[in-house]
Amino acid sequence: MKKINLTHIMVIRKNASTGMLETDFLPLVFKDQEKLNDVERFYRQASNATGKDIYSFACSNGLGYLFNSYDYCMNVNGSYQTCSLVSPKSAENMSAGDCFCRLKSRVTAFCLRERRKECNEDPSIVAYSSCFIGWHCTSFDLNEDLSIKYNTNFGYGYANYFTASLKYKNIDILPYSMWVHYFKANLSEIRRYTRVYDIHNDEWEPALRFGCEVYNSLLQNPHEFVNTWFVKEVQEMVRGLRAIFNNQCTVIAENYSNNSKIELKSKEDIILFKGEKMSGALSFIEKIKELEKLDVSMTEYITSILDMNRQMAPQLEEVIEEYEHIIEGLKAEFAEVVEEMRPYESFVESHVQDCAINFIGSDNYFGRNEAKTILCSISPYFAMKKSKLDELERVASDLRTSISRKEYVKDLLSGYLKTIKNALEETNTSKD
Repeated sequence: MKKINLTHIMVIRKNASTGMLETDFLPLVFKDQEKLNDVERFYRQASNATGKDIYSFACSNGLGYLFNSYDYCMNVNGSYQTCSLVSPKSAENMSAGDCFCRLKSRVTAFCLRERRKECNEDPSIVAYSSCFIGWHCTSFDLNEDLSIKYNTNFGYGYANYFTASLKYKNIDILPYSMWVHYFKANLSEIRRYTRVYDIHNDEWEPALRFGCEVYNSLLQNPHEFVNTWFVKEVQEMVRGLRAIFNNQCTVIAENYSNNSKIELKSKEDIILFKGEKMSGALSFIEKIKELEKLDVSMTEYITSILDMNRQMAPQLEEVIEEYEHIIEGLKAEFAEVVEEMRPYESFVESHVQDCAINFIGSDNYFGRNEAKTILCSISPYFAMKKSKLDELERVASDLRTSISRKEYVKDLLSGYLKTIKNALEETNTSKD
């Protein structure tokens, strides 16, 4: 079974007879396996061996190079890791087992490094898989017009990423349609990357096959290439924007993480979704304008995006004004509840503090809780006041949550509106 970056390195190779690109798997072969077996036998048989003994035996057997440092990420989706130099001094502080494991674990790193050297010297190989530690960008020119760049950040936990960026005649190939197809599409990623992959070594297979697919489509039908990878993506985005804009009652989108369907029914969810998608599409306009360098007209699509946003602005203004009134009413209601709470708070606070200090001997958190329990059990009047205070505090908490949510939505919508107005203003200025 082929395991990318573990048993094989995956490559993109140019077929000499057809000129097409195809993927291939090159095995990782360790030529000093017998020497490693000797070290393992020594480790198994020498019951009193130390880390220093294993280190010395391996070096004398010609395997000292495995103790060098390697730019190799053993667990690409894990947190920070390193494959640093093992020195004679550091080996002294290791057990025999630890030292042998360090030695053995570097075999794959060494084989990958040697295979990469061979790939760089083979003119038929145009790209290959890797598993470097941390941020790394590997760029490959598929031909004079088309290039692909693999951006990785392996072994850094939540900061990990794996993306592919394609350029044709120095113009980014971007997945514009993803912006309208997915509920939580990442605007920044769409503007920067052609594809985003999961953090696994086996994701190199779709990543490298994608490079082949794009290149081969250019080779097979150069006249259709621009339409397939640029124009159709923009068309699909504008078509999706139009569907979102025209649908007033419900919006169905896909979940970006698992492709499940999400149905948005509430007025709030729909206006937030529309505002995000409409205003976000404006950030693609400069990229779309660049496509005109490929002798295709983008005026129709840019005009559609601007027109939809022009119509979206008053809808946002209406909802923002509505929310301002709602927030104002909620704040007034909250103030009334807070005022009503004051005498209850004063009564409960004074009795709890007096009980905690004079009867329990401590007014810390635990002392005050004990005082409340005692007072509720011996005084029905105190229990009634405390119950009323608890009820008012719950009402106040619910109001505070509602205010916070409404303000959050209003701020988001205001941000979308500001983006739209700025873009429309810039468009009018450029016309003048």
